[in-house]
Amino acid sequence: MAIAAALPVTAMAAGPIDGKVYGKVNVSVVNDDNDSDDQWELNSNASRIGFKGKTQLSDNLYAIYKLEYETFIDDGEKDDNETFSQRNIYGGLTGGFGTVFAGKHDTPLKLAQKKIDLFNDLEGDIKHTFGGETRASNIVNYSSPKMSGFQVNIASIFGEDRSDDDKDGFMDSYSASVTYSGDGMYFAVARDENVKNGSFGKNLNKDFGIADADYVDITRAVAQLNMGDFQLGAMYQQTENGDSESDEFDADGYMISAKYKIDKVTLKAQWASNEEDDFDLEAESYSLGLDYKLGKKTKVYGFYTNEEFEAGSVTLEENDYFGVGMEHKF
Repeated sequence: MAIAAALPVTAMAAGPIDGKVYGKVNVSVVNDDNDSDDQWELNSNASRIGFKGKTQLSDNLYAIYKLEYETFIDDGEKDDNETFSQRNIYGGLTGGFGTVFAGKHDTPLKLAQKKIDLFNDLEGDIKHTFGGETRASNIVNYSSPKMSGFQVNIASIFGEDRSDDDKDGFMDSYSASVTYSGDGMYFAVARDENVKNGSFGKNLNKDFGIADADYVDITRAVAQLNMGDFQLGAMYQQTENGDSESDEFDADGYMISAKYKIDKVTLKAQWASNEEDDFDLEAESYSLGLDYKLGKKTKVYGFYTNEEFEAGSVTLEENDYFGVGMEHKF
């Protein structure tokens, strides 16, 4: 520290360098009722701290980086005793050619949902109903510049498995999307091919002993419309087996969301359903919520979520959640 303090100020400021610390604290008190028992919980909802920025290398070329970690407001650690858990972490380059980065990151298919999931990180998050909400390790992503509102994103995800010819090549697993935004509208079409699943589908075997769709092929279509204070979102998704050692898996899912702003209040509603044909499985959820804005980066909120999982006419699990919480971004 003494040596650093003695260095000339000009040496410390060599650059130009652009970087910042950012984060979010989101904590809620929730009543979790599984139809036979209920309990009150204090939950940390993807609270995080991160470091990101870029350094100019030439007139139109920058080095970029992001290091983001989840932290746990409720009990100070994750289930495996980790104080921090990795989120999106990468290094790359950006310029007139677009952006390329490598690391651990949300796939283009996951990002294609944009912000139509109005209960993201809460119990009503669509990751509990749909597959494809994946943050992939060993990912190399390219995003084109936006051209007339259109952008192309494609990512190769390295399986790094020498023993499996379907998981050791450059494009054995990939995720891609084409998006359009403009005039209050947003549209996206995305595809995962043989991607290790990061959400609902991967839990079918663990939770219900029904299917083991670890690697999946997913097609997703998203639309969002903004009309003043009213926003409407919709999504369709088809999920099938990729290179998974399991029975056939074929699911079709639909999701609709809407929100309306009235001064500092935002009213929210969301419904999602995902049906798997071969195992006659259905996951369905709906959520209602209200946000109240306390400041530019601070809000309090309340919500109710119901989720139900069925196999044929048998209800495997049903949960009701009622919660209130606060979110502050910095």
